[in-house]
Amino acid sequence: MSTDQFNELLNVWGQIKDWPEDMRVSLASRILSSLQNEPTSPCKTLADLVGVLSGVQPPPTDQDVSRIVEEERIKKFG
Repeated sequence: MSTDQFNELLNVWGQIKDWPEDMRVSLASRILSSLQNEPTSPCKTLADLVGVLSGVQPPPTDQDVSRIVEEERIKKFG
């Protein structure tokens, strides 16, 4: 996937991410239906798509995760 295609995908996601659930499911159904007669794409699993749509932020570091876990423990247990 080229950078332009990725940016276009992010643009589309930005437009639809706040749609009501039934509209997003309907769109997803139409997209999947359109693929039934097309050759298999390189993106084969839902996990691949989630990775593409997850955004452009880097994943949290181990330090970030440790901090977040500690903050949540404090919230939960005081």
